[in-house]
Amino acid sequence: MMVDPRTSPARNTRRLAWACVLSVLALSGCQSDLAPAVFGFGSGGVSTYAPGTLPVVEAHPGDRLIGRSGTERGRCIFENAAGNRFRADCPDGFSL
Repeated sequence: MMVDPRTSPARNTRRLAWACVLSVLALSGCQSDLAPAVFGFGSGGVSTYAPGTLPVVEAHPGDRLIGRSGTERGRCIFENAAGNRFRADCPDGFSL
């Protein structure tokens, strides 16, 4: 039985190796802050430290109360319209 030289396993392996080499070379020229750092090319982005405080998270009308927080006393878990869950102070009179 004859093997077609155009589809031999050795030829496929060489093609895959060349594709990997070309992909790495293409990614090495990326100018983004993330890709060079992820793939080890360049230094990646560096951001400076900015002092400040995080905003106070509060529940708003329309946020759904899920239940009491298991780790913080007096705090509850809420879910907003986008489906994101967050921790905020429990409403007055809340008991579970």
